Amino acid sequence: MLYTWVDVMVHQERRRDLLREAKQERFAQQGLARQNGHARFYCRALTWLGCRLVAWGRHLQERYGAAVPAPALRMTTLLR
Repeated sequence: MLYTWVDVMVHQERRRDLLREAKQERFAQQGLARQNGHARFYCRALTWLGCRLVAWGRHLQERYGAAVPAPALRMTTLLR
């Protein structure tokens, strides 16, 4: 089968389109991976901070007393 010049040009343009689409998909996947990595970091950091704030609050209440007793908090309650 003989290909015409137009067939070759169409094939090359189609190949360029596919390469562009693949490149865009890679960038999108990399962006999502970075975003998920940041989300995990911030989630861990905020969880740690929340636990520290609870511990510091309890420590302050034990040290200086509290006018109203604080409700007992569990980690499952904090993570909702």
